[in-house]
Amino acid sequence: MKKSVLVIGDERDLCEVISRALKKEGFEVDCAFDLAEAGHKLSARPDIVILDNNLPDGSGIEYIQMHPVEFMHSFVILISADPGTTLQKKAAFEGIRAFLPKPFSIDKMKEVIKPIQFI
Repeated sequence: MKKSVLVIGDERDLCEVISRALKKEGFEVDCAFDLAEAGHKLSARPDIVILDNNLPDGSGIEYIQMHPVEFMHSFVILISADPGTTLQKKAAFEGIRAFLPKPFSIDKMKEVIKPIQFI
């Protein structure tokens, strides 16, 4: 059974690059371009959520704080242009399993996701 991935980010080009790369690895991938759209797609319980922290309609980490149940079945990876340790600590406290500072390579993202593919 293929693992599902939901990419939540407002950069359509980045979503497309991630989507293509993960589909080649055998994942089913969907994208949401803001938190409102993500709220609807999270009901499908994706195995992995790649969540940008800075979105037009709010902060990814604050969304997780307000809606923790929507993420409890997913391995969450937070991506952010803010590489600060404060954000990373906050992410770990909220149960976010990995943090990728922008810019990141697709190879680095695959490295983080690879172990999940076989669970």
